[in-house]
Amino acid sequence: MADMSARPGPLQISYSYAGPVSEAFHHSSAFVRAIMGPIGSGKSSACATELIWRSGEQAPGPDGKRHTRFAIIRNTYPELRLTSLATWKDWTGGFGTINANPPITYKLQSGDLDMEVIFLALDSEEDVKKLLSLELTAAWINEAREVPKAILDALTGRVGRYPSKAMGGCTWSGIILDTNPCDDQHWFYRTFELDKPTGFELFRQPSGLSPDAENIANLPGGRGYYERLFAGKDAEWLKVYVHGEYGHLIEGKPVYSNFRDSVHMAPGPIAAVPDLPLLIGVDWGLTPAAVITQRLVDGRWLILSELCTEDTGVVRFAQALSAHVAQLYPSHRVAGVYADPAGTQRAQTDERTAIEIFQEHTGWKTRPAPSNDWTMRLEVVLAAFARLVDGRPGIMISPNCPTLRKACNGGYHYRSLRSSVNGLAHDEHPAKNFPSHVAEALQYVLLGGGDANLVMNKVKRRKAPPGRNGGGGDYDLFDPAYGGAGPRKSSIVFDKEFYST
Repeated sequence: MADMSARPGPLQISYSYAGPVSEAFHHSSAFVRAIMGPIGSGKSSACATELIWRSGEQAPGPDGKRHTRFAIIRNTYPELRLTSLATWKDWTGGFGTINANPPITYKLQSGDLDMEVIFLALDSEEDVKKLLSLELTAAWINEAREVPKAILDALTGRVGRYPSKAMGGCTWSGIILDTNPCDDQHWFYRTFELDKPTGFELFRQPSGLSPDAENIANLPGGRGYYERLFAGKDAEWLKVYVHGEYGHLIEGKPVYSNFRDSVHMAPGPIAAVPDLPLLIGVDWGLTPAAVITQRLVDGRWLILSELCTEDTGVVRFAQALSAHVAQLYPSHRVAGVYADPAGTQRAQTDERTAIEIFQEHTGWKTRPAPSNDWTMRLEVVLAAFARLVDGRPGIMISPNCPTLRKACNGGYHYRSLRSSVNGLAHDEHPAKNFPSHVAEALQYVLLGGGDANLVMNKVKRRKAPPGRNGGGGDYDLFDPAYGGAGPRKSSIVFDKEFYST
């Protein structure tokens, strides 16, 4: 039992640890702590009560007040209100005041307790700037798998700054995270399972079906809660949400709806075609990504490899991509790089654009893609996936592109939304996550490398649908109007010389 009743101030709660893992999480002194487990395991409650507990343990300043300021972060504003804020209200029990206008704030000033909480929705790297002026005691990232790593990185420099030394300094500071499991390519997995930086600690709760499952006493139906979840769920969903294990889930509507892994993924690594130049697509940001491609004379695309990075500036990314190309394609010329048009914006520091800096460090001719219009970008990829050329797919992706493969299989998706009118709906634009960057790099190279005109003329070409033989046309081999459920195995012919052994 963790009894809060002895803590200063009017906020007195009685909180029982959900289990041994939850208890260890509370007693850890790690600067960055994460708790991960199945749904219903008490992760959010553990984080909320941790902040409340720490506010009471803060040493009084010269004015006799225990000053703390926390940030609670979620990926979107609706989720922030429906989940993070709701959990906070449950545990604070009506004490304190809430300003509901964004940014939502909570304040409790009573007795010697002076606690402030700022609720922030941060779902992209651009949101890092919202953190730059914050002076925090600590922060909680709610459902961390939905938040970019850049947010965590920025927070490490913002906590421990309030109260200031003049006000007595922080008794404790740090960052806590809770999450359901992600996949093994996610930054969370790489950080806490592989890299394991000093000062980072992960607490993994057991399966909901384990005899040691946590928070069972607080779940409706007790242990029967997890058994009921089995109805209508696939194995991957159960793996993540019931057993609390890493796995891949499609959380929304896939953007590339006509991608078929069995058709568009090459059976082996694709070797670059000799004497055919390379075309590269680039997406900028703090997680820049690139795809290295070739466009064949018949209009088909070979996606040879990818380079996906995190927390990387333009110069370091240019150097890394140059090394990648030099190592894998030493005898090939880079004919052009087509990049996110946002790279034409000039920095305030030296008034140079990302494209200019990139070109200076690579020596490659780099230009913005012809359009940044979302419809154009989407259609150019959908058209490539739908196209057959003499029985061959219009685009083939090498297994050397694991992140792009994940993106095409649903990692690049429209986030599901709840609508009071229509029930389940989806966001108009794809979720920003790690796979989204390489997916957008593919859009830019297809647009710049020769397919832009195909998309712009799409409506005109639809008036005269191509015949069954394809001929480079745009008929959809998965459309029942052209023959039913999809292509026969014999309709896909692989060029053996393009695949290394």
